[in-house]
Amino acid sequence: MGAECCNKDCLKPSVVGYGVVAWLSSGAALGVGIWMLVEKSTYISLLDSLFYPVTIYTLIAAGTFGFIFAVFGCAGAMTDSRCMLALFWITSFVAFAALGSTGFLALYYHDVELRRDINITNALNDTDMKETIDRLQTEFACCGERGPLDYITVPPSCCPGKDCDTAQPYEKGCEKPLEAWVRENVFRAGWIALGLSLVQVLGLILTCCQYKALHDWNKKVD
Repeated sequence: MGAECCNKDCLKPSVVGYGVVAWLSSGAALGVGIWMLVEKSTYISLLDSLFYPVTIYTLIAAGTFGFIFAVFGCAGAMTDSRCMLALFWITSFVAFAALGSTGFLALYYHDVELRRDINITNALNDTDMKETIDRLQTEFACCGERGPLDYITVPPSCCPGKDCDTAQPYEKGCEKPLEAWVRENVFRAGWIALGLSLVQVLGLILTCCQYKALHDWNKKVD
């Protein structure tokens, strides 16, 4: 009975079904990556390292890669094409490696490196960064990196309603709110990447079994 369930015809629906799941999960990774790039990348310029944007672009790249090549898994299973199944296995492995490593590194960054990556001080007196700093201070109701004493002249964005003539500047600095913002987004991206990498594991196993079943079947036919 077990041997019968390992033949190509028995495995075919599973591989086709996984191809659909891989297509949907890759689309999800692509969607999350694009969403983070559009909505959650405002303050990337205030980070010293490139790890945060790399995490976003990896999600987009792996999602695009998987979204396109998931078709080969379905087509390979339906047409008994070992060539397509091999190509699908390779792309699934690449996606697994990229998403898995990105997920683990994102969680490591979240727990160990993030605090050292925040760099607001250098941006405070950089005219090119003024818009970003003003937006940060307005959005999080904060001032400077550690407080208004970081400024010689407190900018309007440090005050409620941007009116420092009638209102006191915000007392709290922006370092901790920015850290919390990055931490939340990196944590989310890391677990999404790990979850999607586990989906790839199922595909690697099923595709490998289907490929072997096709190989054995071809040997019998020959």
